[in-house]
Amino acid sequence: MRIDGSSVLVVGGASGLGAATARRLASMGADVTIADLQQERGEAVAGEIGGRCIVADVTSPDSLQAAVSAAAERPGGLRATVACAGIGTAQRTVSRNGPHEVEPLCGC
Repeated sequence: MRIDGSSVLVVGGASGLGAATARRLASMGADVTIADLQQERGEAVAGEIGGRCIVADVTSPDSLQAAVSAAAERPGGLRATVACAGIGTAQRTVSRNGPHEVEPLCGC
């Protein structure tokens, strides 16, 4: 896969594995959008790599949709997403029937 010039969304990119992933993708030429609850840390990483940060809550479908939409507006559209945030269950995040339900994870 060609990374150079691709728009990539890194959910949970403000720290840890997500930040390392965002840095690596940017070093390969990706146009990185970080989505994270930690705005200050996300903006610091985004500034370091020449990306952008969007505050997003992985337990909120609307919040995640806003992050996806913002990354998709970048030149060339959204090409890849990396999920490094939140909690999960042992199931696919997306199947032929669409995304898994968020409610069991957050008690919404």
